[in-house]
Amino acid sequence: MAEVWRAKAVFEDGGDHEVAIKRVLPHMGAQPLFRAMFEDEARLGMLLRHPNIVRVYDARDVGGTFIMVMELVDGDSLKSVLERAHDRAAPMPLAMALHVGRELAAALDYVHTAEDEEGAHMGIVHRDVSPHNLLLGRDGAVKLTDFGLADASVHQNVHGEEMVGGKLGYLAPEIIHQQGVDHRIDLFGMAIVLWEMLAGRRLFQGEDDRQTIQNVAKCEVPSLRRFNDRVPERVDELLRVMLDRDPDRRLPSARRITEALDALLRRIDRDVSYKDVALVVGLHLHQKKREAPREEPSSPEALRLADLFNDELAAFVAGAADTGASALDPNEFSIGVRKRTFRPLDE
Repeated sequence: MAEVWRAKAVFEDGGDHEVAIKRVLPHMGAQPLFRAMFEDEARLGMLLRHPNIVRVYDARDVGGTFIMVMELVDGDSLKSVLERAHDRAAPMPLAMALHVGRELAAALDYVHTAEDEEGAHMGIVHRDVSPHNLLLGRDGAVKLTDFGLADASVHQNVHGEEMVGGKLGYLAPEIIHQQGVDHRIDLFGMAIVLWEMLAGRRLFQGEDDRQTIQNVAKCEVPSLRRFNDRVPERVDELLRVMLDRDPDRRLPSARRITEALDALLRRIDRDVSYKDVALVVGLHLHQKKREAPREEPSSPEALRLADLFNDELAAFVAGAADTGASALDPNEFSIGVRKRTFRPLDE
């Protein structure tokens, strides 16, 4: 639905800072519903301010293409880290996994209790908590991203009741059974993420989508200790409660989960911190680079697209005042553009 580019934000004093630019694909941007959802995501992202949430700095219409300027997390997604570990049936280090879970719970506590400028509860539900949307930085940062499917009272677009968002393997059973849902579906997704980090395998993923949905609906969760005997009984018990099929029997809030994980970490490893995450991410990226095929020169098509995007943004920066480009929020910085500044992150 969108592509992500690396860029530099240039401040008025001449300093610069790397950012990410999320650019909606043209054929998607032409669809009114998708464009409205993208605008809602940008609007919500600019309201959220938390160290465990990827910040959205600005959002603009550039020549009919909608972009978001976002915080760049130098690292990788938890999905990438887990895929490499799962290939070896290897769990994450116990304390480090609990620390990542604790940071995610802190982000969700903030999201679920967030208020607008007038003090009204915004009723945010992320709806897509999964390893894909949890970024781990080289500096040990743990950040939740991608609020494109989120529900919130500040949204101008209302999602239809028939719309099911999220990755199939991280849905809560109440979604499959078409029961009423609330913020607890985010907590269930978080519990799946934590279970998979500690087990070294997927929880509900089947051979195809149909089987995955059936597994979620059944919600049969084996003991973590069956796959990782280093997991203490207290941790296993907590995950069993968090992954209960009945939402009313789970821990009711991210705050309660944060407190439970803090208590476990005080028993298991008081010194675990962002440094442990940084170590795992560093090792992961080093191994990923070693295993990557030798980089080939960029194709003419890729270079042409990079040129087009640079030209488009350069024209926007130079003539924004004349073209009447709209912003959802006042500018916090300008975008400095040079040839070849923008390249797809996956190249």
